[in-house]
Amino acid sequence: MPNLIKNTSMRKYQLIAVGYTLWLTAVSLTPIKNIYIPVSYADKIVHFFLYFFLLFFWFKALPPFKNKTSIVLLIIIIWGIVIEFLQEIFIPGRTGDVFDALANTAGSITALLLLKYSKIKIF
Repeated sequence: MPNLIKNTSMRKYQLIAVGYTLWLTAVSLTPIKNIYIPVSYADKIVHFFLYFFLLFFWFKALPPFKNKTSIVLLIIIIWGIVIEFLQEIFIPGRTGDVFDALANTAGSITALLLLKYSKIKIF
């Protein structure tokens, strides 16, 4: 019975992780026209939390495997950098920002540290 509960929980996180990734990608790659969005530190906080949850959901969605921590972190950091690159090169009205990529990375690392080293049971 515990395996059934664990598998159901993992399936839930897999669906959330895929849906969240698709949503985040779509929002990030949607052109922005005639909207002035001032770049501020608040934008970096948003990036931090978007990628915090992206890593959190994927880490909870995947079963344990060798080097899971490093692989998941690396993929999400690369994903954040690729999104910024695509915004700069291909998406009208969007610009890539190194500081956005750094905020994405910081959010991912923070989520990973919380998941790996926190004594608090999260979900």
